[in-house]
Amino acid sequence: MNTPDITLIITNWNGRDLLRECLPSVIKAVAFDSQRKYEIMVVDDCSSDDSLEVLAREFPIVRAEKTPVNYGFHGANNYGAELSKTRLIMPMNNDIKLDEDALTHLAEHFVADKDTFSVSGKFYAFDGTTFLYGNRGGYFQNGHFYLYEKEPDDSSQTLFACGGAFMVDRQRYLKLGGFDPIYHPLYYEEIDLSYRALKRGWKVLYEPKSVAYHKVQSTITRQEKRRQIGLISARNNYLFVWKNILDRSMTVQFLFYIPLFLIRDLFRMKSRFWIAFYMALKRLPLILKARKQEKSDVLFSDREILLKININSASKRRTNTAS
Repeated sequence: MNTPDITLIITNWNGRDLLRECLPSVIKAVAFDSQRKYEIMVVDDCSSDDSLEVLAREFPIVRAEKTPVNYGFHGANNYGAELSKTRLIMPMNNDIKLDEDALTHLAEHFVADKDTFSVSGKFYAFDGTTFLYGNRGGYFQNGHFYLYEKEPDDSSQTLFACGGAFMVDRQRYLKLGGFDPIYHPLYYEEIDLSYRALKRGWKVLYEPKSVAYHKVQSTITRQEKRRQIGLISARNNYLFVWKNILDRSMTVQFLFYIPLFLIRDLFRMKSRFWIAFYMALKRLPLILKARKQEKSDVLFSDREILLKININSASKRRTNTAS
C-alpha cells in the first residue's frame, strides 16, 4: 500500500451526527485531488456515543483512532499528529464541510514554497452564503492585542491559520509542540501556533480559492456554557500576550494599561476580565517558562511580524480584544 502524502485529522467527541453530515464532503474532496494520496483519520476523544461504530459501518475507508483518555481539542490533534507519518497534516473539526477542490488549492502551496508552514482558506456558514472568516490580521494597542478580519479575497499572509481546517507541515507543527495545552479547552491555540511559526521565519498563508463550511460552536457549546466560553477566551488572550509579546515597549504598555482597564471595569461593576485575569494568573508559571523559550528561539520581532501581516490592509475591524 502506498504511503499517503497528507493526513486529514478530524477530532471528534460525541459527534456521530456531525460525522454523517460532514464526512461525505471530505471524502469527495480527497477523491477530487488526483495528484496526492490522502489518509482520513478520525481521532475519537473518548466519545460516549456510537461514533466509532458509525465510522466502522458507514465510513470504512476512514482510519479511526481513539485517545486513551479525553484530551480535548488540543491534545486530540497532537495525538493524531504523532500517529500520522505523512509530510503534511490537516487538523479539522468534525463540523466542517469542504468544497470539492478545497484540498487541492491548499496543497499546491507546499510545492511552490519550501518555507510554507501552513495554509488555510475561506470559511462560510452551512447556509453557503454567510461569510464567517478567512484572512485575519492583528495589532497591539494600549496594552491589548486586537484581531480583525481582512477582505475575504485578500491573499496576503494571515496572522493565523484557522484551527477548524488548515494544512500544515507536520514536522514543523511537532517542532513547535503542536497546539499548546495551556489554552485548554479552546481558543487561541491556532493563533499561538501560527504566530510562533511566523516569528521563526515560516509562512502562514491564506488561500481564498479554498472554501470550507463551518457549523460554528456545534460541539463546544455543548461542552461549556457560553459565559464560561467568554471567560476562557479572555483568559487565553492574556496568556497569549504574556507568552508571545516579547517587544519591550509593548510589554511596558501591557503592564501600564491592564491595571487601568481592570480599575475601569471595577467602577463599571463588570467582572469578566477580573475573573479572566485571575484564571490566567494561575497558569503564569507555565507561561513564563514558555516565554523564556520563545525568547531563545525566535528570529523576527513582534513589530516585524505585525508589519508584515498588516501592510496590505487598508482598514481594521476589531473582532476580539483582551479587555
